[in-house]
Amino acid sequence: MVLCWLRYGMGLCGAALFYVLFPGWLGGYVLVLTLLLPLFSLALSLPTALLLQGEVLLPPEGGRRGAPCPVRVHLKAPWGLPLSRVAFQLEYQNLFSGQKGRESHSFPLASGEEWVESAFTSRSFGVVQCRLRYFRGYDLLGLFPIFSRKGGEGTVLCRPAKAEGLGMRGQDAGGEGDEGKSPTGGEVRPYKPGDSLRSIHWKNSARLQTLLVRSEGGGRAGAVVAFDLRGTPEGLQNKLDRAFGLLTELLGQEIACLAMVRQGGGEVNRFPVENQEDLQKLFWTLGEKKPAPAPQEAESPFEVPEGLSFWLGDEEEGEVQP
Repeated sequence: MVLCWLRYGMGLCGAALFYVLFPGWLGGYVLVLTLLLPLFSLALSLPTALLLQGEVLLPPEGGRRGAPCPVRVHLKAPWGLPLSRVAFQLEYQNLFSGQKGRESHSFPLASGEEWVESAFTSRSFGVVQCRLRYFRGYDLLGLFPIFSRKGGEGTVLCRPAKAEGLGMRGQDAGGEGDEGKSPTGGEVRPYKPGDSLRSIHWKNSARLQTLLVRSEGGGRAGAVVAFDLRGTPEGLQNKLDRAFGLLTELLGQEIACLAMVRQGGGEVNRFPVENQEDLQKLFWTLGEKKPAPAPQEAESPFEVPEGLSFWLGDEEEGEVQP
């Protein structure tokens, strides 16, 4: 904009000099036209700039932390009247970690419509809110910025990085007693001496490195994955990576799961995870708000239902605990 005003100032000086050299009607006409030219430019561009529309389009499948997530911004001016240029600023905020970022764009808008390709990289898991912090058009001469109405916004899930999950060994959280049921409805329990070999699910037992036995009622095998939202920021991200990897691998082996998540305040929430849609919903729910701070004293693993269970502790405490 400074350069545009400098050019206009030079043109105005030239018109004034022309008026001095040719003081007749022609010189006066050129000087008056030069003085009124910014107002003509503003009047012509004002309706288009005020009705300029901006839309933020995000990939429905989301992104992954540490990897670029594409963002498309669609800007459209009604009637297709040209503007000298359009400027906008994209603001990103991770609702889980609080990480923020901004980037600015500026380009000419001659055809009345423009698609802008961009991307952001989140260092943390979470739901990322993307919005047009401002967007404005400039008149034909580029002298006046015209702020448009509030721009669009959208949210996208930045999933954890998929860490190795099935290298962890499942543990029987229950002692001797009843068989128990899968938290998702299918009857299942770890192998006990005397069980028939025909009841063993060999494929999943080999994957999980522990023997799984299905009851006569059939149904899908089930597992419990328990973790809490505490620890250092880096440790918490690694824990979520491991939880995401473990749940993904369990679902890939047709093992329905129950995720038990302890919040910073101590409350335990249960999330049934039977398919990829449930998995997406679980991490979307976790990533929508910043976790509450955990108590100062150390917390022990909380009670989980009987059956195949995984407790994901802090890294310094071991990956999986019974």
